Amino acid sequence: MFMINVLYLPEISFVHAEQPRASFNNGAFTYITTSKKATSSIRFKTIGWYIHTETSCDSSDPRNYNAHCDPTSLPSGHYFKLQDDGNGHVVSDVEDNNGENMVTTFKWSDDEVLAAIGAAKAEQAISEGMQLYASAIMDVVTGPRENPTVIKGPFHTLRDIVHAESWAQPEDLRQYFDVSLTFDGQDYPVNMILKLSNGTVVSNELVGNYSAGHPIVKSFPDHVTYGQEEYRIYQSWLSPVIRAGDQLYIQKLDAGDPSVIQRNFKVFVGGVNMVALYREADTEPQQPSGDGDCTYTIDPPAQVSAPVTSFMDPNATGVILGDDAANGRHFEAPTAIPTSENLYANAWGMNYLFEHTFANMKGQVRYECKVTVTYPTKWEEKQPDITGPDGKPQAQDPIPRTGSLTQIYTFELTPREYAYWQVNQLEVYELDHAWMENCALPGGELTLYPNGYVPPSVEFRNSKAVEDHVFPKETGHISFTPETVDGIDHEPSLGELPDDTGRLKEIAESQTEDPDVQNDAVLFNGETIMDDSLVSKTGPAPGSIPQPERIGDQVLYQNRLLISSSLQNKADTPSDGTLYYHLLPEHVGGSGDQEFPIYGINSVTVHTPVVNYSSITDDQAHNQKTVPNRQRAALILERPFTVRIPTSGQHVNYPGYGNRDYAKYFRTKQVRFPFDVYNESRTQFIPKDTWIDIPVNQLDTTFYLPVWVDEGDYQVYFRSIAENAPNDYEEQWEPDANLDLAHHIATDEVSVEVIGRLYDFEITDIADYNWETVFRTNLGSSQPRGLSYWIGQNGIDGDPRGNLEPFSLSIHPGSNPLPGYKNVAIKTGYHFKFDFKTKGNMFGALDGIRITPTFYYVPKSGGAGFPVDLYYRTNSQPFVKIGSEEDQVHRYVILNDRLRNVPEEELEDTASYKYDHEGTGGFATKAQYEENYIDKYTKQKTPVGGYSLLLLPEQLRTLIGPKSNLPVSVDPQRANAAIQKWYGEYSLPADPYVVQAGTHLAEYGRTHGGLDEKSPIFLKDGYIIVNFNIETIQEGNLNAPHLQYIHAPMMAQFNRSQWQMEGFESQVSDPFGHLFKLNQGDVVFYHADQSSRDDFSAQVPQ
Repeated sequence: MFMINVLYLPEISFVHAEQPRASFNNGAFTYITTSKKATSSIRFKTIGWYIHTETSCDSSDPRNYNAHCDPTSLPSGHYFKLQDDGNGHVVSDVEDNNGENMVTTFKWSDDEVLAAIGAAKAEQAISEGMQLYASAIMDVVTGPRENPTVIKGPFHTLRDIVHAESWAQPEDLRQYFDVSLTFDGQDYPVNMILKLSNGTVVSNELVGNYSAGHPIVKSFPDHVTYGQEEYRIYQSWLSPVIRAGDQLYIQKLDAGDPSVIQRNFKVFVGGVNMVALYREADTEPQQPSGDGDCTYTIDPPAQVSAPVTSFMDPNATGVILGDDAANGRHFEAPTAIPTSENLYANAWGMNYLFEHTFANMKGQVRYECKVTVTYPTKWEEKQPDITGPDGKPQAQDPIPRTGSLTQIYTFELTPREYAYWQVNQLEVYELDHAWMENCALPGGELTLYPNGYVPPSVEFRNSKAVEDHVFPKETGHISFTPETVDGIDHEPSLGELPDDTGRLKEIAESQTEDPDVQNDAVLFNGETIMDDSLVSKTGPAPGSIPQPERIGDQVLYQNRLLISSSLQNKADTPSDGTLYYHLLPEHVGGSGDQEFPIYGINSVTVHTPVVNYSSITDDQAHNQKTVPNRQRAALILERPFTVRIPTSGQHVNYPGYGNRDYAKYFRTKQVRFPFDVYNESRTQFIPKDTWIDIPVNQLDTTFYLPVWVDEGDYQVYFRSIAENAPNDYEEQWEPDANLDLAHHIATDEVSVEVIGRLYDFEITDIADYNWETVFRTNLGSSQPRGLSYWIGQNGIDGDPRGNLEPFSLSIHPGSNPLPGYKNVAIKTGYHFKFDFKTKGNMFGALDGIRITPTFYYVPKSGGAGFPVDLYYRTNSQPFVKIGSEEDQVHRYVILNDRLRNVPEEELEDTASYKYDHEGTGGFATKAQYEENYIDKYTKQKTPVGGYSLLLLPEQLRTLIGPKSNLPVSVDPQRANAAIQKWYGEYSLPADPYVVQAGTHLAEYGRTHGGLDEKSPIFLKDGYIIVNFNIETIQEGNLNAPHLQYIHAPMMAQFNRSQWQMEGFESQVSDPFGHLFKLNQGDVVFYHADQSSRDDFSAQVPQ
């Protein structure tokens, strides 16, 4: 299998990706891709291909992206990779017909393909016309197509690229694995190379060119002649042309191998070199001679030791903690961290894992020797005697004879020991990724891919065949010259030959060296672990792969992991994790990818904090209550009030919590009033018991209190709702702060009191003839001018009312605007009419107004008045003190008086309310009731008290509250009844006697010879100032007046009263420049020396 690593391939978009077209043609590899013309989104990019001889996916379903497709798991020699040299292989890059996509063609030459196949030792696994499979290698990239940025990768398996990103169509990735193609190669050469044992090439001839896999049967010549010497074949092998140094399928004549001369094989990709070795051949027997050689046999080795070295425990640990840099503060995530804050995930392990078993293999090389020795022999053959001349036997000389005897010696040499190291097991794992799980993570889980990680590299050569490790030395030709065997007088026999075994063995032993050995080779990160140098007899002992190191903090790390704002509070959420290691393709006996649990990942507690320390403004400056409740905030009818719902305050004292602002974690904050309210601009009505959303970042919100709200005590409720509160959060509340994470709401409540008003006192008429046309259009007319005298020039809350001087109190010399009347006050005995308003629950049958008059005297020259007592004369008593037990004068007021000018609408509205709420009074219809009320009831005299005290009852009250633009939920009559107008009048006796307060008249008369109206004790040359103290009475409780016009304790804290708020001036002047100092409540000046009796036509009630 091979890999094509492309440096500048086009990015492949899921939307427009088409299955690549891959093919071999005449040994060259080509593939064509179609991709979007330009994109900058996150996408995958093909950077190479694996080509393999069998499928790598465990499922044939072309859309099953969960299939396990891993071409590196196939056996060695069944896959190879073609790697780019950095120059690129783009041969064309053109637009398609519609101009939206780019069609790019890549090509690797036949030489580059052969080099890749040779490097993978895959030349024998591939044959012409064979079906092969291609699988892609990919990166995840972003940025422009021309110069993308790699985010992750490379990914060698379908599983890895599928899980690299959240792809919109992951099933499209399956088509890049097990792409079928057919091998179309060239005709490759088969060469026959003949060499002498010393390496001299005798012949190198081309046998022919054949396709890969073509069967070949070819024989070497038995002998060759070189330099007039004859040489005979003794060894042959096959070598791949693309890796000519390899010797495969070695056959040796001396070992008795059957295929030294005739070779039967299939053509490799790239071609085959048939190589034969020749050595010198004997031309004629040497006499005498000894000639032979030895053949060796490599005994199978025994494994004498196989030490296992392993580091397969990554000691995987991890944390999921608060990301202080992103959050701007520190949270202890196991203790508590809010939603909308960030976590970081960090995992640690070793930078690689490994396990290897290096076997020490030992054995022997046995040599069996065979030497044929031809011994020269000699002897003298005795001749028979001959008859000599004397007739006697005469001895003849023996005849020298020679001959030879051949003896074949066979023997074994001392076995040659060998030892080498081979790789039984080699597994090296690179860090692949980490997976972590906790519900606080985005999506509940996270995959961490290594950053700045350099994987380990392994190179190795491995074989379990002893022939690839042990290379015995040839003994060589054994040459021996025997001595002549002398039989003396007979021809020697074989039994008489000497035993030269020892001598021959000694020769052979001396000619036979120890074998060369070669270990397997292992290089780790460029460092030699097992040395494969060719050495004599014993291979060097290997080392061990170094112990791995723990990865750094930034390798498996991701920050800015935002906790979802919808994640509900939860304590000690468990964490889990797995660390994954990928087995490098360069392995022996590997057991596949490994995964390990990540231990010790902390739990995460999600606790989103909210606080609620709410408050409401206490409108003390407008609180007119006689006895204010200082434990409740005062809310005044028809006035704005402000609620404050801060997002800051004390929470639990965990890191990152404490006393601070928590607005970030609020979904909303709300307030609920048990009474109706309006928004500040009064454009939105909000019914009572409505939860009102307040913008989280808005500290203060102002509301307006409608006049129809009942006075009394209320609780206003607040709640701050955490952003992660569930839909059914109603019961998940806790006061002040949600210290218990089971709660998602912090609540508060504020005690308030709704309070009414007493205001708008005005004098609308004076019975003194000097003042008639100030108020009336003509003398004797009831038609009003519409003028009145107010306390000052301000309204209820101090805003300008619009009236001008002199129409403000107190009425004094200079207040009359008529020509010639600027110096007049009011003559005693004349009454003045007044009215004023209240707001609130003052519409009951027993509700009323108490007015307490007091009197001051001030000289005409001005200055400050001082308290005085007033007396008047009756038929039975000359001096009756106002306010004494003898003071029995009763006063009456008629509501619907001709000169009071009460609007008929007021009377109709009041009658309607009374009919509906107080009973029909025996009338059949409301119309009859209203007619009787207006024409009769309101024209009756209503007792109001005397000179020292006025009590205005409900008969002198009209209802003037709002009637239009009311919300549908509001009772119109209740709204109309919410504002009341009270009518009254007051006068001094016609001839009062004025003395300094506390004067004892009887004692004065006793000591001054009597007392009459001309006694000097009586003050006449000045003015009597009438001062009103006005209070409201609810439910007839005179002992507990409700509101104060002047003497409200809360308003006094601000050195003010309602009287002052409406523009009271503390001094006035008359036309002559005299200054008069006033007190709050001073309403009119009466002449101390002028009486209504002076106006003969006046009818002044006594």
